[in-house]
Amino acid sequence: MTTSTAEIILNLLINHENEWVSGQELAASLNLSRAAIWKAIAKLTADGFTIESQRGPGKGYRYIPDEKMSAAGISHDLEHDITVQVFDSLPSTNVYAKQGLVNGDVTEPTVIIANIQTRGTGHFGRVFDSPAQTGLYLSFALPVDPDQQVVPHLLATSLAVAVGRTVKALFDIDLDFKWINNIYYQGQKVGGILTEAIVNFETQTYSALVVGIGLNLTNKQTELGYLTSQLAISRNQVAAALIDQFLNLYDTYLDGKFLDDYRAHFSDLNQTIQVQCSQKILSGKAVRIDNDGRLILETAEGLEKLVAGETL
Repeated sequence: MTTSTAEIILNLLINHENEWVSGQELAASLNLSRAAIWKAIAKLTADGFTIESQRGPGKGYRYIPDEKMSAAGISHDLEHDITVQVFDSLPSTNVYAKQGLVNGDVTEPTVIIANIQTRGTGHFGRVFDSPAQTGLYLSFALPVDPDQQVVPHLLATSLAVAVGRTVKALFDIDLDFKWINNIYYQGQKVGGILTEAIVNFETQTYSALVVGIGLNLTNKQTELGYLTSQLAISRNQVAAALIDQFLNLYDTYLDGKFLDDYRAHFSDLNQTIQVQCSQKILSGKAVRIDNDGRLILETAEGLEKLVAGETL
């Protein structure tokens, strides 16, 4: 992927966040004219990045972190090495990720992020409300090797735990989980997780996975709850922290060690619930999450072991 002059300059300015970098320094380090530097800065400003400009000794250009999400801003805070793509608008990050995996544009683990989704994808085809500037809309596109073991429901619960750990670390907030993919705070839904698989029809094996998260951070103008009235950090930092938390779990999620964390925040436990599974609805008591990450539901007909579905 070709990196533009504007992206290179943005990376340099982010590395000197809130510090002045002279146009002469930028021009010399990149072997560009001052006019080319000015043109790139103008493009970044037009794209929504906050870059201050002042003349004089010790001045020049200064990047100010704000609500504009960018691959450079996120990658700057990442501990892991992973490709990050950020878009101002997408119909759905999950749909975009699936298309990239199917047509071969995405061949390595990649994070797809949108500032706004015009048709965010929820469970059972529902639309997830995804307004600009107030939420995090992110999908992991994960190619799968032919011999790689895959357990989609465990992966979904591992992302829930990653979200919970991220929010606890950044906001000192404890989240609750409802089977299997809904995230709650103070009794209100604040987010959801959607895991989708791409299957090789010839071998009937997984060729790729897409794991998406929609998380309402600050938006009050929605049916969803929200985490905080105002962010004290940028959404770039929230995204980077979540990506790192998930990737910390991704290589080892099959061992299920994170499940104790999921159980500790599983609000359906010992509750009589209804679970929609594909075309049917099951009613019963949520007995436990077993060591394989399945929900054990005690129904009138006996125990059901669920790997999918949604609490109604």
